[in-house]
Amino acid sequence: MRLKQLPLAMFALFGTLASTAQAVDTSFSGFAQVTAGRVLSGDPTTGQGGTAPYTLSTKPGVSYECPCFVSNYEYAGVYQYHKTDLAPESLAGVQGNFKFTPQISATVQLVARGADSSLNADWAYGSYKIDDTWTVQFGRKRLPLYYYSDYMYVGYAYPWVRPSQDLYAWQIYSYDGANVLYSGSVGDWNVNGNLWLGQRKTKDNTLLGNIYYSSTIDESWKKMYGGYLDVSNDIVTARGVYMHTVVERFAVVNGVRSPVMTGANGDFVNDVGQSFYGLSLNVDYKDWILRSELNYIDRPTVKNTYTAQSYSGGRKWGAHTVMLSWSQFRERAAYWPTGTEKHSTKSLSYRWDFTSSQAFKLQYDRIKDESKWLFTGNSDLLTASWQTVF
Repeated sequence: MRLKQLPLAMFALFGTLASTAQAVDTSFSGFAQVTAGRVLSGDPTTGQGGTAPYTLSTKPGVSYECPCFVSNYEYAGVYQYHKTDLAPESLAGVQGNFKFTPQISATVQLVARGADSSLNADWAYGSYKIDDTWTVQFGRKRLPLYYYSDYMYVGYAYPWVRPSQDLYAWQIYSYDGANVLYSGSVGDWNVNGNLWLGQRKTKDNTLLGNIYYSSTIDESWKKMYGGYLDVSNDIVTARGVYMHTVVERFAVVNGVRSPVMTGANGDFVNDVGQSFYGLSLNVDYKDWILRSELNYIDRPTVKNTYTAQSYSGGRKWGAHTVMLSWSQFRERAAYWPTGTEKHSTKSLSYRWDFTSSQAFKLQYDRIKDESKWLFTGNSDLLTASWQTVF
């Protein structure tokens, strides 16, 4: 069976098991958020000249009034200049868990987002519990590259309106394949690990076509394998992650697919190897909170690297939390030095937990865009968000 057929096969398998099992232990949970944001002010990308507002055009039919703020790269959630908008980040999701036997279970998560006005299956996988320590899973899952990957869209789970988009931004964010989970302990430390392999193919990739390129883009990550190790106690959580994959990217114009990644001598290349390295260190001590993540991505055959980092600190006062944050994304490219991307964000966040399952958040972001072309620009964004779990 081809990996791209796994999600459909998983739904078929779940249905078969549900119809044949005498009793299925079923549970559902959900999450939602209504978020409004507005770009208050801004100016064009540093060093690129011009005046505000200006139009950032991407693939045919897609453009933005900028300076603008990309609040979600995966689904191209963009707040435009001087426009109050609910669509970029508002969403609702439901997760179903189906336990057929003590060892066999299935999980499906569906999310509806305002950014792309569609219903997406972020999760669709089956699990086999070998024992209390080891579990095997197969199907579609989110790539666990970041500390908050598993619940990136459950806004109630973290202190900000959103995790830093200087760091939490990939055009491929899920995979079709299999993984092995480990969960145990050593003394006072909890130890969790995960090894996965698979692939993911996308047609008309949202991030690439709606934000970066002037045409429709098809992107595939092949021969994917990776793993992470997470250790934690009551105060400290540390995490390391590695993934390798092969990248294939085509522009699609009038039905014709052409490679777009540039190699030596200006030649177009494909099947580019890519390695991802990530570290995170988080601290929760009494009422104090520290969050940090650092990622490094290397594509050696095209001499292209990306570095992303995010650091936050804050404090809780009962139901109220205040956080200060700084993050940065920086690209380096030997073969396209005049087309590299660089930006950083300073943020002030406030959270009020007004019930045990609902939070109200306010966040002010100031982004400085130092990319080598006229990109989203420098902007100040104010967002307010109601976030809940149920």
